Amino acid sequence: MNTVTFGTKNSYRDFGLILTSKDIGLPEPKTETVDLTGADGVIDLTEVLTDDIKYKQRKLQFTFTVIDPINAWSATLSEVTNYVHGRRLRILLDWDKNYYYEGRCKVNQFKTNKRLATIVVDAEVDPYKLEVNSSSTPWIWDTFSFIDGIIYLNTVTVSGSATVNLLNRRKIVSPTFTTTANMKVNHNGVTYDLPKGTTTVLGIRLQEGDNFVTFTGNGTITIDYKGGSL
Repeated sequence: MNTVTFGTKNSYRDFGLILTSKDIGLPEPKTETVDLTGADGVIDLTEVLTDDIKYKQRKLQFTFTVIDPINAWSATLSEVTNYVHGRRLRILLDWDKNYYYEGRCKVNQFKTNKRLATIVVDAEVDPYKLEVNSSSTPWIWDTFSFIDGIIYLNTVTVSGSATVNLLNRRKIVSPTFTTTANMKVNHNGVTYDLPKGTTTVLGIRLQEGDNFVTFTGNGTITIDYKGGSL
């Protein structure tokens, strides 16, 4: 049985709701075009200011059936509404366990007839679903996806220099490095200082797929970033 977790509460285990339908919308791209008078087509400026397409929020909708007896329907609605309605929550779908959505939730409607009651929950969430675990989290086989899973490199021992590949998903992210000594990192011909401790290098923007970086120095580096997918 499919369930949805809003924040820390599960739709079935905590609220006694059965998921009967779901609608996972896709985010609309933010496009910018200039119409050309007297000429064919348009000038597409969508990616002029940034190196990637930006997206609007995406919408999710979940319809649940209340399995409590009829005299408990009002109490169930109040319990769900008090916890969910208007709150920004993390949303996990148990059929897509490696990712979570995050956004504003609301109870859209509550319908009843003589036998059943339904609760509809809407959510307007960030465009990317994010990985539950970041690259610095030890991966385990129980939750690893053999279809699209990535085994991230999270710790590197450097003696002189070391070149590694930081695999990433669709969402462009900047990595955070925690080093045991002062070191340097080079990406696409640009070198950045890594003082001992934790540093987020905003100049490094990991693209989808392969991203090779070279560390120089002596010590151990922990690499942390969290991928996102549409």
